[in-house]
Amino acid sequence: MDRPNNSESAIVVGAGIIGLSIALRLRMEGYQVTVIDKQMPMHGVSFGNAGYLSEANIFPPATPDLVRQLLKLMLDKEGPLVVRLSYACRLVPWAIRAMATLKPEPYKRVLSSMASLTSSAIAELDELTKEASAEHLVTRQGGLVVFKTEAALEAKCRALPVWNSFALAAERVSAAYLQELEPALSKDIIGGIYFPNAGRCSNPRGLGVHYAKRLIDSGALIRREEVRVVNLGASGEAEVVTTEGAYKADKVVVAAGYLSKDLLTPFGYKVPLAAERGYHLMLPSSQIELRRPVVFGEPFFAATPMDEGLRLAGTAEFAYADAKPNMARANMLLGLAKPYLPGINGLDAKPWMGVRPTFPDGMPAIGKVSGTQSVFYAFGHSHSGLTTSAITAKCVARLVRSAGLPIDVSAFSLDRFH
Repeated sequence: MDRPNNSESAIVVGAGIIGLSIALRLRMEGYQVTVIDKQMPMHGVSFGNAGYLSEANIFPPATPDLVRQLLKLMLDKEGPLVVRLSYACRLVPWAIRAMATLKPEPYKRVLSSMASLTSSAIAELDELTKEASAEHLVTRQGGLVVFKTEAALEAKCRALPVWNSFALAAERVSAAYLQELEPALSKDIIGGIYFPNAGRCSNPRGLGVHYAKRLIDSGALIRREEVRVVNLGASGEAEVVTTEGAYKADKVVVAAGYLSKDLLTPFGYKVPLAAERGYHLMLPSSQIELRRPVVFGEPFFAATPMDEGLRLAGTAEFAYADAKPNMARANMLLGLAKPYLPGINGLDAKPWMGVRPTFPDGMPAIGKVSGTQSVFYAFGHSHSGLTTSAITAKCVARLVRSAGLPIDVSAFSLDRFH
């Protein structure tokens, strides 16, 4: 793509999929771009993404069904949600805010805002993947949620009218149709929900690495340094101070995931971000062939075919970000998957854990720091980071340029918490 003539500089803090997507979009629009992160690109939480590109993830964390089952879920060591006791008190204010989204008006606002973000999210990936020669990593063959019990299926189907009201395609399908789509599934699955517009990324880390390579090839810089603080200079330009020095730029975008919270504190924000730790189990020799992501409805986690094997992912553990990982949370996924995928092989399985940044309403933070013209932010995408990375990047680039936005992002402002 020909690059517009633009002498303005931009620093993106964060080299996960959100940061790299924003950096690539800004570079495509002519900015002189520097990416700064203490880790190599895609070595944070983005590394272990489930790879499921889902436009249907529009509900806040505190759904009515979850509230009804919360105590049962928290006491179940193999359940999809765990809160470590040491973190429970820290989580209380966050949980109170999360419960507040169940009121009719906040609930509707979250649904409509997230639907506006996800409805074009997967299509928006096309331009970035083409720019980075990574089209082969993204496919669209739909996604499934499958069930063994009628009660769980009926409960999930209550969301069908909501999805369809936002033109997010979802339909109930029979057990026979599921067998046709995915013959590897257990014969005692009774039915499921099919999302025809869903997709997958067969190598989330590889996608970000392609972005990073394209950035470097196009003249951008990637610095591996720990960011200490983001400041405003006397003339209004932004400054990023790292362990190695200070860097000035016309624009700075904070996209450092969970670490963004502390970087924005000096600007007066109290960011209600929780450390929702996600686990995955990578099976290099699963002996299972799937064509698309499949979510198992009762334990509620996904199996996604990857270039390197089959990835089981999707559990949530609320705990301090730097707490020691409980890899039993990852390893248990193999046993939970066996009833849905008979014959699955766990030989040489590799467990992993990463920290998802999650807001109590389930929506990301996308916007401009109040009172500045040079500092922006994009973080807190929880389970939708990979899916919404490209549309987030386009929105941020338009904010940086003070240009027309593809969607209304006012609902994603951090001001919603003040």
